[in-house]
Amino acid sequence: MKNKNKIWIWLTLGILVILGAIVGKRYMDMKTQEKDYQDGIAIIQNYVSDYLVKNYQGIEKIEWQGIGVEYRNSPTHGASLFGNYVNTRVSVYVSTDLFFTMRFTLTEETDYDSDLRKYVKLDSLNQRNTDVSIEVGLQNASNKLTSEKKVVFDKVKKSKEGSPKTKVSYNLNIQELKY
Repeated sequence: MKNKNKIWIWLTLGILVILGAIVGKRYMDMKTQEKDYQDGIAIIQNYVSDYLVKNYQGIEKIEWQGIGVEYRNSPTHGASLFGNYVNTRVSVYVSTDLFFTMRFTLTEETDYDSDLRKYVKLDSLNQRNTDVSIEVGLQNASNKLTSEKKVVFDKVKKSKEGSPKTKVSYNLNIQELKY
């Protein structure tokens, strides 16, 4: 009887160890992927912040909103470690309470280089495309404002002087996007 109990105990412990290893591996894979996302988004946040500060006047504060990840969850294939959609948003303040926003997507601005094992900046993350994003953000933010408040957005202009006193808040915290 004692031998039977020992076998069951060892069998149960073996199953628990195997399950723990599987769950641990999955967790570590997810953390590795999240770190890669953070590195890729950091490229975007650094480029855009640097470009705004050096090339636009009238900006008081740049505040990044973190990293949004939409994880795939299929009823037939189960949950995925990899995000379907990974983005970051930025609020660019032109006064203490008025700002415009822009959104940047990881797969549109960077690419994962398998040889280097990291994200690298794509040519699409450039001055011209960033200027268009800024223009669209300014237009969207000022659409429903009164004439007096729209004037505040007029002070945001491309210039060689830039906005050297701009406060920049980076944020690489990951949040799951839910719809």
